Amino acid sequence: NIKAPRQMGKSSLLMRIADMATRQGKRVALLDFQLFDKAALTDADIFFRQLCFWLTMEMEVQDQIDDYWKAPLGNPQRCTRYISRHLLPQLGSPLVLALDEVETIFDTDFRTDFFGMLRSWHNSRARTPVWKQLDLVLVTSTEPYQLIGNLNQSPFNVDTEIELMDFTPEQVADLNHRH
Repeated sequence: NIKAPRQMGKSSLLMRIADMATRQGKRVALLDFQLFDKAALTDADIFFRQLCFWLTMEMEVQDQIDDYWKAPLGNPQRCTRYISRHLLPQLGSPLVLALDEVETIFDTDFRTDFFGMLRSWHNSRARTPVWKQLDLVLVTSTEPYQLIGNLNQSPFNVDTEIELMDFTPEQVADLNHRH
């Protein structure tokens, strides 16, 4: 989890993490949540389907979303099944799912479902081999407790949190010297 106010270097750090993951032989899907349109941010079905489709395009695998959306399950369940039974098994290497600007869904009716799903994916890593292939990186400029009411469903309190702070005068001088 990377957290800091706007314009503090979160996305830059995310790009460095993505580059390092690629050098380690991992696949990287970088999704900037600012690219979700209004329709997706007001309709959970559209949002979860678009999320799956976007990942499918990024990973360049065959789209089978319609097959998974036929099941009489909720959107987080359909999305989870799609990722675990279709997407991850086809990749052949671990995936870093980097989600930038996740606070974009703060005002949606489905934010608890979405963040609960991510927490479930994290928890599944302990018992299901396919989920061990997935690393999540979440970037936000909003306090995580504002994003999800039930902290037991939060993906923000289960792993490493990187909180970016203002540069000290010494750090600014060093940065100026380097550039």
